[in-house]
Amino acid sequence: MKIITGYQEFKDMRAELSEVSFIPTMGNLHAGHMSLLERAKTYNNHISVSIFINPLQFNDKDDYINYPKTLDSDLELLNEHGCDSVFIPDATILEGINKVKAPIKSSFLCGANRPGHFDGVLTIVNRLFEIVKPTYSFFGNKDYQQLLLISDYVKEKNLPITIISVDTVRENDGLALSSRNIRLSQDDRSKASSLYRALCAIKNEKYISSNFIQSQKKILEQQGFTVDYLSPCNPNTLEIASDFNERPMVIAIAASISGIRLIDNIIIT
Repeated sequence: MKIITGYQEFKDMRAELSEVSFIPTMGNLHAGHMSLLERAKTYNNHISVSIFINPLQFNDKDDYINYPKTLDSDLELLNEHGCDSVFIPDATILEGINKVKAPIKSSFLCGANRPGHFDGVLTIVNRLFEIVKPTYSFFGNKDYQQLLLISDYVKEKNLPITIISVDTVRENDGLALSSRNIRLSQDDRSKASSLYRALCAIKNEKYISSNFIQSQKKILEQQGFTVDYLSPCNPNTLEIASDFNERPMVIAIAASISGIRLIDNIIIT
């Protein structure tokens, strides 16, 4: 596995490759990231993973400072899973960067209380795409809004990149894998699977009503969660569904416990 920190070194390597499968990350890797890598393996080309904690997408300075940094274990995990190269740029990647303004759908869900977050996400992903020039790029469905915005951006700019979505990886109790899970206390971790149970309860409800959604939100609040949103949305626009029983529909949730914010979603077809 080749470790690259310089842009020119990466560009020199890229010039010798016909196709590249690319997975952008902020490190603190787990089985969810490895599922992206395993999916990339099925394309039988060079697999490159980037590790860069992007300050542009953090609204909370403390959240950025406290983001787990686990480079040694990340590299070990990537090597074990057959990654071909790891791109680890420094902060100079932000110099002269073309800032991207995210579209209106970025203002819903996570964007409603995190102004500029998705501007920062699209800006760094676009910069990485400029350097890596991937053939395919892989993203998890857990971050559904991010996946949708990046897919739309690639289509809008007519970039020669195929975006591949990969199913959410979950713990045995249903909790979606996340780099934030490691920060949960034992008690909070035992409660965290309640997010997925709420999503499943809504999905399994024969006729979804606003009252039923509010009842699921109340259950979470009684356990100590602050619920940012629990929203049935149009999967293309992310606007609140006009009819909660329309299909397809994505049920998205974000909730915090002890200051740790978790997100998840489930798609109803």
